[in-house]
Amino acid sequence: MSDARATLRELRRTRTKHRLGSTDWWDVAYRVYLFAFAGLTAVVVVSDAIDGLIDDEVNIDELFAKAPSILGIAVVLAVAMGLRSGADGGPISVEIADIRHVLLAPLSRRLVLFTPIWQRFRSMMFSFGLVGAIVGQLIATELPGSRAAWAASCAIYGAIIGAMFVGAGVIAHAVRLPRWGATAIGAVILAWQAGVAWAIWNDSATGLERVAPANLAGNIALWGIDQRPLDALAIVFTIVVVVVGVALGGHLRLEPLARRGELVSQLRFAATSQDLRTVVLLRRQLRAEAARNRSWLTRPARHRPALTRMSSIQAGRRRGVPHTHPSVVWRRGLRAIGRLPASRVGRILALAVGAGTFGSLTFTSSPLFALLLLGCIFFLGLESIEALSQEVDRADLTDSIPLDRGWIYANHLLAPAVLLVVVGVVGALTATLLDPDHALAAFALMVPVAWGGALGPIIATVNDAPATASAAETTLMGAPRNTETSMVPPEFAGFSTVATTLLPVVISCVGILPVVVMRLDPTAATGARASIGVAIATLLTVMWVRNRDTWTAKIRNFFAEGRAASSS
Repeated sequence: MSDARATLRELRRTRTKHRLGSTDWWDVAYRVYLFAFAGLTAVVVVSDAIDGLIDDEVNIDELFAKAPSILGIAVVLAVAMGLRSGADGGPISVEIADIRHVLLAPLSRRLVLFTPIWQRFRSMMFSFGLVGAIVGQLIATELPGSRAAWAASCAIYGAIIGAMFVGAGVIAHAVRLPRWGATAIGAVILAWQAGVAWAIWNDSATGLERVAPANLAGNIALWGIDQRPLDALAIVFTIVVVVVGVALGGHLRLEPLARRGELVSQLRFAATSQDLRTVVLLRRQLRAEAARNRSWLTRPARHRPALTRMSSIQAGRRRGVPHTHPSVVWRRGLRAIGRLPASRVGRILALAVGAGTFGSLTFTSSPLFALLLLGCIFFLGLESIEALSQEVDRADLTDSIPLDRGWIYANHLLAPAVLLVVVGVVGALTATLLDPDHALAAFALMVPVAWGGALGPIIATVNDAPATASAAETTLMGAPRNTETSMVPPEFAGFSTVATTLLPVVISCVGILPVVVMRLDPTAATGARASIGVAIATLLTVMWVRNRDTWTAKIRNFFAEGRAASSS
């Protein structure tokens, strides 16, 4: 066994060496130094800038009474997501070479999988711990306690979240937990924790009614003020989960690992190239999501053919509807929404509830919750544009239809708009349950918030569409692509890439503006002006989608004519 361990270590060391190649470690260290220095400086500056945004006077007793159960929801959510990931074949991925050669060799499977499992634990705990430390720095200016204490306590809390996600996933994978079982267990513990948090928030829980699975883990996040020895049981339980997960590594199945390894390699490449659409599609494949055979919106009919792009046009012609009529595209978009799998429907509803909750907290508690609101409405936008995404993914079929693709893209926005109205109603109902006094504002702003959050995903998706045949050989400036020279200096290329990646999120900030401005001036006139602003931004986005190819061609022709005139 010692020889097998040594051989395995040497094999992985050699593969790592070949993968890294001639990496300059001084260059890597310098980049890490710059990232750490810039990140630490930004966190300190931002934490000082937001001083006073949470509350002028925080009731510590009320904080310790209500916050742990609310913070525990994040831990329970990580467990539920880990269980579902494990049922789908996760949460670790193994390279294909390890599966084809190492795992099929006469070696212990637990020995081979120990390193990938531990690396997954380590990376998730570090990532969530780092996020927790940053959050601790941000709230340290609002609460008693030192910055170091808050950073350490929130880092431990974040590490627990990461460890519970990976541990629950590995255990679910090892014991062959079915999907329905993972969904049921996750729903039960999440409903338990959320129900207790709701009762405590409304001061209607006493005695054992205040007990929930992750309250102790939520208390750890408050160690910046006071440390209770009983809360250490959450750390002990987390360590037990990690040990059990590592011990059960030998029971992981090879087929899901192989499938996941191939998808993860593609996912990493897509993330490196900032291909948002491919990342979303691969994430859905990792969760094994597929469209339903029967629509949620219509009654099942026998021998009904699937309505594709060409068949929808043919069906419209039989009914006397011209193929340029917008209803041809609208029906396909509604059918795509009707065939969403149950898991995506549940995810959309959960994001809608989260958007309503964070929108209410942004208005009543702190504008920092607007960041969480932004995340919810951005992902809601990604989930709602299914038909538009399919058009972009299959550009060859779209171009074969005798219609301008800008017209097709623009008409594919109607079905998502309808879905987002329904989602907005769910979010408004959630905000109303949290604070009935804000019901009118919630229902008045639900559509602008939902539509504004979808603008970023729409622009990112349409931007992924390949260039038309007339523009494929030239740049936007009209020059041949093989002679293109970047106007950005090499030293700033990284900043340019980051800016391009974050641009859709920045555009989606339009959706949170109505809530933020209503917090500053809660009047009907302010809400109306904010809604008009979102409507103008939405109209401009639709115009850009409709005329993108035309405008791009005109810009290219303008510069090409200028080049021709200067050369003559």
